Amino acid sequence: MCPPSEGQLPGIALPKPALLDDLCSRLGGSLDPSAAGLVIEAVAEPSQSSPRCLAPVLSRRFVAEARTCPAVLLVDGSLASLIPQGRRWVHEFAAWVLACLLEDGHGGAVAQRHRTAVVEEGAAVGQNVDIGPGAVLMGGCEVLDGSTIGPNAVIFPCVRLGRRVVVGAGAIVGRPGFGWVTGPAGEVRRMPQPGGVVVEDDVEIGALATIDSGTLRPTVLERGCKLDAHVHVGHNVRIGAGTMIAAQAGFAGSSRIGSGVLVGGQAGVADHVVVGDGARLAGKAGVIGNVPPATTVAGYPAVERMRWLRSIAKALRGQST
Repeated sequence: MCPPSEGQLPGIALPKPALLDDLCSRLGGSLDPSAAGLVIEAVAEPSQSSPRCLAPVLSRRFVAEARTCPAVLLVDGSLASLIPQGRRWVHEFAAWVLACLLEDGHGGAVAQRHRTAVVEEGAAVGQNVDIGPGAVLMGGCEVLDGSTIGPNAVIFPCVRLGRRVVVGAGAIVGRPGFGWVTGPAGEVRRMPQPGGVVVEDDVEIGALATIDSGTLRPTVLERGCKLDAHVHVGHNVRIGAGTMIAAQAGFAGSSRIGSGVLVGGQAGVADHVVVGDGARLAGKAGVIGNVPPATTVAGYPAVERMRWLRSIAKALRGQST
């Protein structure tokens, strides 16, 4: 599945032409009667589509283009009333369908260990582990079945990666945490960080992310959490299951992030702070105190989002007078 060459259909070509009825039967949703029997060969944005393409309509900003688009439309259920019937495939989880279709073109690849990868003696590597160019797996680490280690990523000793973990290009997992102590004469000594890192199944660690080793216990990324590029996780941090973290966010040592939390880009969490399950941290939020479950916070210092918006509005009104 690759971008088109000259003369090919726009968008991303499917591995082979697909009957829409078969896709709907496999993935769910409902087809307009006139869409039955149609065959699609590629997935493309509405503005670039042709009649042989499937065009996803996942937000309102695509609705105007979709109304004049010649392609079959994969329409999110929340938008179905805005798109006239005709060539529609309506699905309550249209973005999930799109992910399935795009993933189909990458299935079946055989895991490989690139000739420039370094797997030291004592590293335990499971089955079907893909190790990219320049990656380093140090002795004493463990990588379980089906995981992927991207180009130039480094896995330190005392790291355990679960099944189907993805470590992005250039990511560093298990480096000594940033901990320093001062002695009686003012001398500075690094605090050893032998606790390691535990990454549970189905976690994704983005490119150039850094996950520090713990001190007396491991740093933990729980099952299914997803970290974008340039995320930093300090020593002894615990990230809950299913939490999503956007790029350039950072978590200081011993902070606790609950399950199902959404963290915006460039947000920062201070050491020992606890963020409850289902909380939302807005982009660039500076979190220096505990956040209750299911609460949305923003600003610096981070406060409940509506309170922050009211304070911004008040400040803007003051400037205009």
